[in-house]
Amino acid sequence: MKRLALLVVLVLAVGLAAGSGTNLLFGKAKVKKVSSKETAASKKKSETASPLSQPTSITKAATSPQFSVSQAMGHTFALSEQIGVRPPGSVKEAAAADYIVQRLGEYGYTVEEQPFTMADGFASRNIVGTRRGTREGFTIVIGAHFDSPQDSKGADDDATGVGTVLELARDFATRRIEPTMEFVFFGGNRPGSTDMDTRLVGAHRYVELTGSLEMKDIVGMIEVDCIGQGDTLALRSQGTGLQRLKDKLLTFAGVKNTPVTYIKSADDSDNIPFENSQIPSVWVEWCNPGGTLSTDNAYTSVVAQKVQTAGVLIESFVLRLNSQDLEELKY
Repeated sequence: MKRLALLVVLVLAVGLAAGSGTNLLFGKAKVKKVSSKETAASKKKSETASPLSQPTSITKAATSPQFSVSQAMGHTFALSEQIGVRPPGSVKEAAAADYIVQRLGEYGYTVEEQPFTMADGFASRNIVGTRRGTREGFTIVIGAHFDSPQDSKGADDDATGVGTVLELARDFATRRIEPTMEFVFFGGNRPGSTDMDTRLVGAHRYVELTGSLEMKDIVGMIEVDCIGQGDTLALRSQGTGLQRLKDKLLTFAGVKNTPVTYIKSADDSDNIPFENSQIPSVWVEWCNPGGTLSTDNAYTSVVAQKVQTAGVLIESFVLRLNSQDLEELKY
């Protein structure tokens, strides 16, 4: 009996040892229970650390400045120094139009040309490049005239404006924004002429060719004319049409700490036909404090910093137009 009892004890001891070893070799790892609060905190920490939660470069690019004054000045040089004097209806004015068409094509635009005949029988044309927006029924027009005064290379009047609008066209070519952008280059402005019956022919032609439904979609027109010389950055209109765009741009300039003055003007630039058609319009210009302009129209007299200030102001303003702004401009 003693031997039997001893054998049973020995078998039990071996069994316990074997069971313990088996657990050590094949037992499941212990699982730590994590509370829902700990899980949420861990997930939040992981998301915060992830680079995907940070603003991407594409998001930043939607509103970040991309206006290049060197590009704008390059166009100004090409028009004033390489093409030269560009009176309306001349071969040189036509060469300037060809230059604009080529640049817009390089930026990916489908170009529309609007030919017309002036009172003196000479022909000219408007050039239009369109960038469709994400929202139907809202269009912003940005324009400049490419002809020059008689016997002048027109570096300031208005190669600076054309150079800036071309650069804005390049800038907006790949941006995703709400309004449709139309970059319009007018022929037949006839700068320097005192006969208003023969002035702003291209701008009048554009308005005439725009159907009534399309006209209702134009919520703003910005004319860029003579932005390379002068002491005062001015927003100008004749003050008889809708002033919504001018008021918004004036307010925006104040927020951006860009010194701007409003000066009334009734006859000097391509915004006038638009304002007469009840389209909110404004003319951006560097001029003398009283509104006059003293320029030798030489490229060497153009101040690149003034061109940049005007270009960046327009670029930033358009980029920050939201749905409410567009509605207020239209209605």
